[in-house]
Amino acid sequence: MQKRKIYLIIASFLLAIVIGAVIIFAASDQKATVTNAPTEVVPSETDSSENADEDPAASEEEADTSSDIKDAFQRLLKDTLGLFIKEDLHITAVGDSLTQGVGDETENGGYVGILQRTFEQTDDRVKIDNFGKRGNRTDQLLKRLDDPVISASIENADVVLITIGANDIMKVTKDHFTNLDYEDYSAAMPAYEDRMKDIFNKIDQLNPDAEVYLIGFYNPFEDNFPELKDQLGTIINEYNDIGEQVAEENDQHYIETADLFQNETANLLSEDFFHPNEIGYGKVAERVLESIKPVIQEDDE
Repeated sequence: MQKRKIYLIIASFLLAIVIGAVIIFAASDQKATVTNAPTEVVPSETDSSENADEDPAASEEEADTSSDIKDAFQRLLKDTLGLFIKEDLHITAVGDSLTQGVGDETENGGYVGILQRTFEQTDDRVKIDNFGKRGNRTDQLLKRLDDPVISASIENADVVLITIGANDIMKVTKDHFTNLDYEDYSAAMPAYEDRMKDIFNKIDQLNPDAEVYLIGFYNPFEDNFPELKDQLGTIINEYNDIGEQVAEENDQHYIETADLFQNETANLLSEDFFHPNEIGYGKVAERVLESIKPVIQEDDE
């Protein structure tokens, strides 16, 4: 029975790998972006014949959803922050595809893009640099922190946001898929913890005054593979626990997201069944905004 569960885990991850490979090839010309200023969103022009068979009700529903998300964040910014944002606030986002915004069908940069558009309501006093890169693992991010552009951004940042770790789990799966067992994941955890510590130490060396927020990851297979819920949930929780512990040991912050997606992945994931859609990223952005509130608000006079 245990073997059967292991095989199911292998199958689910392999499915994710195949889907991810297809997406990578389909978007091979897409590069990680650096966002230094608000991006103007220009409506795309399409031939009317291409939209002849579209369901007007569905299009209207999508428009309403985007509008609802935008309105919700404007209210959040006003009600939660009171629009009192520190002058010249600088946020640097680093990490994997969740920072890059893969899965956001609006192509506006996922949760980082949502934060960017939200802060545009504050007279452009916030600068956000986005260094998310699809597929990044902890070892790769650690090397990228030596990039002069990235390190310079961190040196000047008030807040550093990180998404990392999901691809480390994926690597264990790919490296041992012919004979995969839970022990393969647990055996990789000490080295994973060491790399997480190195990432936090490197950021601290670059900017000891920055507030660093590690954003946890969720179980994307919860709804599509309910029989794997416990096994995958255990693995994901243990990796998240390592990240949270390392953040706390460095007097930094951990932002949980797994609870946002629990029993909601069918509604919050994109068509690849792995990355968040616009609504999912919206929930992450809201959680992040609430978490960084104490840092980005102006001090009361």
